[in-house]
Amino acid sequence: MKSTPLLEAYDWEEIERVVILSPHLDDAALSCGGLLSALADRASLLVVSIHCGNPPSTPVAAGRPRKGFVHPEIRRQEDRRAMHAIEVDYVHLGFPDGVYRRSPTSGELLYRTPRERWVLPRVEDALHVEELYLVLQRLTDHMGRYLLVSPMGIGHHVDHMLTAQVALRLASKKRPLLFYEDFPYVVNPLVGAGVEDGPESALARLQLRAVERCVLPIKVEEKARLLRYYDTQIPLLFGTDQSMMTALGSRAEGGQPSEFYWRARRLFDAREGGEDEL
Repeated sequence: MKSTPLLEAYDWEEIERVVILSPHLDDAALSCGGLLSALADRASLLVVSIHCGNPPSTPVAAGRPRKGFVHPEIRRQEDRRAMHAIEVDYVHLGFPDGVYRRSPTSGELLYRTPRERWVLPRVEDALHVEELYLVLQRLTDHMGRYLLVSPMGIGHHVDHMLTAQVALRLASKKRPLLFYEDFPYVVNPLVGAGVEDGPESALARLQLRAVERCVLPIKVEEKARLLRYYDTQIPLLFGTDQSMMTALGSRAEGGQPSEFYWRARRLFDAREGGEDEL
């Protein structure tokens, strides 16, 4: 699919704000660091980090310590420093990470081990989806015309997929929806579910069809500088700083490291009118 320059894809004078949904405290920087920089003088920006509430007093899932556990308080501090450094507005919501969410009926953990985060959302997580939708609707209801930027769920992380489902419910003519590629899952499937995944597959899981790919060239060192504020996460996601630099440069257009964003259409039964562009 041919790429459209992202900065030419919208009339930025008509957009009052850009709202980026970040399932966790580093996802906006990981996937949209270039966008945050490019739009600094074009639009008002708001990053909404969703699953960053404190876990139970003992950081366990199904009785086992969670590998790589870093308390959300530390991660919130990292994110505050990062957002302040680039002068972007942000909100930290108090929803728990998927590995800590429990069934509203049985009280059992919905995703009993960290590995179970890489599955389709459980039916009993529907209450979380409804609560998240209501919170985001109230938060953004009076913002006027804004561009909503959401993950698409590449990599099968349950929190990313649920965030995308909520974004679809929020989208409207006054709230056009743009999807970002979940990084680093789009370049390294071993970080996520361990299986190859991509934009078209992720959109298909949402009952969507890609209609346009937008490209935004990035400066690798500038984006890496932002990501270094999340120093507890770099070893978990990349291993080393050099590996992070390599990953950032691996998604490219014409040899230029880039971020890619996708516009899509909803797929409906032909008897219901075919397709609907977001």
